[in-house]
Amino acid sequence: MQIVINRNWKCIYTAYGYQNYFKIIGQLKQKGISYKTKIPMNLRVGRYYDNTQYDIYVKKDLEHKAIEALNHQ
Repeated sequence: MQIVINRNWKCIYTAYGYQNYFKIIGQLKQKGISYKTKIPMNLRVGRYYDNTQYDIYVKKDLEHKAIEALNHQ
């Protein structure tokens, strides 16, 4: 079932660290684009440095709009 659900979503960006993640999802939210996030692994190194990987997905029919939103910073 998970495969059928994921077939409608496209990974448009992989962010590393929470600051980059919040910057990207902020741009998507500003344009009203819904998204999903997956965290495949946690590479946190040290107390003050976050290198967590965030894969950001949007619905396939919104892919063009999402990429356009990210390119117009």
